Amino acid sequence: MQERFQAARPARCLAVLVTLLAGVTSPLGAQDSTSAEAERQKRAARRAEAEYESLARRLAPATFGSGGGECDEIVGRFCLRFDAGEPRPIPPELPRVVQARRDAVETLRRAFALMPGDLRIAGSLVRYLVEDGRADEAVSAAEAFAWATPDSTWKELLVAFGMHARGDDSAAELRFAEGIARLPAEEARRLERVDVLLAGDERRLYREMDEAEQRRYERELWTAADPLYLTPGNEARAEHFARHVWARLLSQAPVVFGMVPWGKDLDELTLRYGVPKGRERDVSSWTTDVRMIEHFDPNQLAYVPERLRTAGLGEAPPPGEPWPLDNPRPRSGHAPLTFRRLLPFAHQVTRFPVGDSVVLRVDGALALDSVAAEGGNGRTATAALFVLDSAYSHVTEQRRRVASERDTLFVSFEAMLPAGRFVYSLEAIEEESRLAGRARYEVLLNAPAPGELALSDLLIARPYRDADLPRDRNSPELKPRAVLIVQPADTLGLYAEVSGLADPGDGATRYRVEVSIRRTDESGIRRAVRWVGRVLGVSGRDTPPRVSWTGAGAAGGIEPLAVDLDLAGLGSGLYLIELAVQDLTTGLRRESHKAIRVAKPDA
Repeated sequence: MQERFQAARPARCLAVLVTLLAGVTSPLGAQDSTSAEAERQKRAARRAEAEYESLARRLAPATFGSGGGECDEIVGRFCLRFDAGEPRPIPPELPRVVQARRDAVETLRRAFALMPGDLRIAGSLVRYLVEDGRADEAVSAAEAFAWATPDSTWKELLVAFGMHARGDDSAAELRFAEGIARLPAEEARRLERVDVLLAGDERRLYREMDEAEQRRYERELWTAADPLYLTPGNEARAEHFARHVWARLLSQAPVVFGMVPWGKDLDELTLRYGVPKGRERDVSSWTTDVRMIEHFDPNQLAYVPERLRTAGLGEAPPPGEPWPLDNPRPRSGHAPLTFRRLLPFAHQVTRFPVGDSVVLRVDGALALDSVAAEGGNGRTATAALFVLDSAYSHVTEQRRRVASERDTLFVSFEAMLPAGRFVYSLEAIEEESRLAGRARYEVLLNAPAPGELALSDLLIARPYRDADLPRDRNSPELKPRAVLIVQPADTLGLYAEVSGLADPGDGATRYRVEVSIRRTDESGIRRAVRWVGRVLGVSGRDTPPRVSWTGAGAAGGIEPLAVDLDLAGLGSGLYLIELAVQDLTTGLRRESHKAIRVAKPDA
């Protein structure tokens, strides 16, 4: 994902500054001398800042016409566009711009030594250190400011900002909370509110809530938005507060040619997408205006759900459908520092009714990228399954260490849960390469009433062929597939469980099983063309595979249902495998299904 915005008209104006007095005292004569030197250093720092800000824009690569076209969204004075397809590389900073920033850092250090409690000096120093990739130095400077300043709020916020920049979100969250708690109530709520991150209908719903309900909503939202429950702290929530600090620090920067003065529109863009990672000068205009195109981090993902109450997280999409986090037009985006890359965790969910509860089974496979796979077979990672209830409170979790097989992490988890709607989060992180995977979706668990016929979901597995059929879901013969994108000539192993079959009086249950498959993504036009082709004799009937059999079992037990299904003859597309079981004693019938996508190897 990559976003960019441009100013409609750049402006040159003077910045209005409010300088805080340093919280130190000295004898009267020395104070005059020190004050004069402090003012001289302050002016030198401001000039160095302006030089860096100016060079960063004057030396930005020129582009012709990249800022033209329709806006995807207008935010105040800015035109927001989402790049389609593979994003263009962000232009790197020129050495001269990097040096100007480092010169500004050294000039700010001299001013900071004389005025360690001055928020504008300390804030600029910490900001430039973070931009220069020197987060540890930024934390040290922020801690020195915290020691010198009487400002009990910003001493916490600036330290938290630095901690977040070095990826220490657990500690940063605590410091953010301490700083926000010291703010006046109205200002604290401004930082805590999440209006700007929500879609229009969700935003209206949020604004209609009273404050207590808004706070409940915010807790649920940040729990749902937490990139990984495996990592300490909530990176998304810490990023939200860090962006408020960014906005305050950026609003104090000197305004140079190619910039516009800070306003609510820049506040909004900063809260939604953070700070730009690169910029270009659009030289296509025939006027003297300079239009800057600023690029946001293309690695950002849409962690914050835009419609938590109106749409929820949603159930897992059908095989082959886009990953929800990779939204092409997200309301907000974030790229955490606590892991290098986050991939969609391929997985299959299967629900097995057991009495008045349901066993939630999740089988996953995470293919390691080239960086993580460098160590060869047996790379170890931490994997986990987290389950939350409908109010986003954690219900249960399981963690274990897993080793890779053929450059892939295979995991399987089961959790016994009551009936209801839950959120599950399947996660893994390979600590050495910092590659992570995640699948987080809603799932509805229905438990049958006592005495009812109960049928589990279909579990798609590797084919059994000549091996023994599994006797239960823990049999070694059952090898579940996590990836449900299959090839046209594949054979699938199917597994399900049925219980609650009626006893006709002799202790033996009798049932009939039918397995069929049907296409679900074929349009009416395509079906008509295929029908005409069959009528004219230019295409085959293309009869989908179908399997049926009858069986018998012991009353009161769980009957395993296992069979191979040959997909030969199927074309590419999305299919639904359907399993139907009929109790031959009562005539009751239950159905279950699961989606697969048939695709050629190069699709």
